[in-house]
Amino acid sequence: MPASAVPVSVVGLPSAKRERIVVRSSRGCPSCGEWTCADPDDCLHLLMSLPWGDCDFCAGSGWGGEDTPSIFCEWCAGSGLQEFTLGDTPPLCTRAAERLAAHIDRLRALTAVAA
Repeated sequence: MPASAVPVSVVGLPSAKRERIVVRSSRGCPSCGEWTCADPDDCLHLLMSLPWGDCDFCAGSGWGGEDTPSIFCEWCAGSGLQEFTLGDTPPLCTRAAERLAAHIDRLRALTAVAA
């Protein structure tokens, strides 16, 4: 089990009705939506070449709503970012721009190690 996944048991329910809940402490990649990119080169290329804006569902915060089972937004995997078409990109809020830069830096480091 990855270090970022922490299993949480549901207390007070009969064992037949218990579901395994996994809480992740890291945000997903805005490009692939995964917590660990299968192809960091491809994700880096998409992040560098496509326009990104604040997620419409979480307004760029990356946090899930009170009615969702995840602490992070299920639409953007917690990145706060969403791909837009050219000419249709709204400006990024400061936090989302920082997260985009952090994702790009992390992927650059991953691709440099693999090279």
